[in-house]
Amino acid sequence: MFNSRIILSTLCFSLVFGEYDYSLEDLNSTSNYFEENVGASYFPDNVTLHYFGHYN
Repeated sequence: MFNSRIILSTLCFSLVFGEYDYSLEDLNSTSNYFEENVGASYFPDNVTLHYFGHYN
């Protein structure tokens, strides 16, 4: 019973925040969109994969 509640809570949380739209500046100097704002709404009808990483 407890596991079912955890799974249901996780599923609901994912559905609520899964469609979050954002706009961030592209800081990748090798990107075609360098120094432009990008986000999910900038690429309609495309499947996109978002990776937020850090490097020094």
